[in-house]
Amino acid sequence: MILIVSFPDNAHVERVREHLARPATVFDIADFPHRTRLNVRFGPGADAMSFTQAGQPEIRLADIGAVWYRRVRPIGLDPALTDATNRLFAWSESTEALTGLWHALECFWMNPPAADEAGQRKIRQLQLARQVGLAIPDTLITNDPDQAAAFIDARPPEGVIRKAFRNIAEAPRSTATVTAADRGHIDDVRYAPVTFQAFVPADLDLRVIVVEDEIFAAAIRSEPEYRTDYRLGIGSAEFSPYRLPDDVASALLALHARLGLAYGASDFRVTPDGEHVFLEVNPGGEYLFASDRTGQPVPQAIAASLDRHDRQHTG
Repeated sequence: MILIVSFPDNAHVERVREHLARPATVFDIADFPHRTRLNVRFGPGADAMSFTQAGQPEIRLADIGAVWYRRVRPIGLDPALTDATNRLFAWSESTEALTGLWHALECFWMNPPAADEAGQRKIRQLQLARQVGLAIPDTLITNDPDQAAAFIDARPPEGVIRKAFRNIAEAPRSTATVTAADRGHIDDVRYAPVTFQAFVPADLDLRVIVVEDEIFAAAIRSEPEYRTDYRLGIGSAEFSPYRLPDDVASALLALHARLGLAYGASDFRVTPDGEHVFLEVNPGGEYLFASDRTGQPVPQAIAASLDRHDRQHTG
């Protein structure tokens, strides 16, 4: 059986499910422990682990041969539990139990939760990207206003971009060029680290999906006003399939191996002189916006990978 750890109404998950040949079920962490029952038993002849979602058959861990872990929601506690201390304890115990369950699942993961978590960390990504031979932008991550000012002042006007580690709904921050007005507020850097990077001029942006050892690269041509962040103009952008140079493809696969990722969505820029510059990888990144426009079979590749590993594990 294939276990998909995600949430309902997820278009990316539903598209993959259309191509699965093996039995699969979706587990939403938000239903645990409120609407899902976990049972783990150890004893003479009685070792068994399973969980049962509301209104569904019992799922035994021994029957799971592949897990797709993608964009999970937080644990969902019973609303009847109102005391703050009790809720904290229930959350802690539920988290420990669920984490233990993941570690007990000895099968194929796309991606293992620990690798998914570590793989999101931009500092680690950039460190490993350089080690495997990928080109990256000149980068400074700092909460030191003096260092930030020196980095900006050493480059031409609008030659530096700023970006957030994570774009949260409560305080959205798009990637943007550092302006003279931003430079005037450079002391605000002391409140939280900011990522500054030398602006990389581009003929093309690339969205590159890796599924195990398969690579699906899409070239994105955006309007000039979206030269800093193609995502802001994705509706009018032109998409086409793209082939990465062999050395870049090999380095990207090496990065995935170092991060322990079976799946990842990377962003690159192709400069006017043809250099492929790695920007970041998202272990749970979206693919439909690119694959639907290029016709690349990304959902089929994910489904084939899960089917193959489940078949190998459970027969």
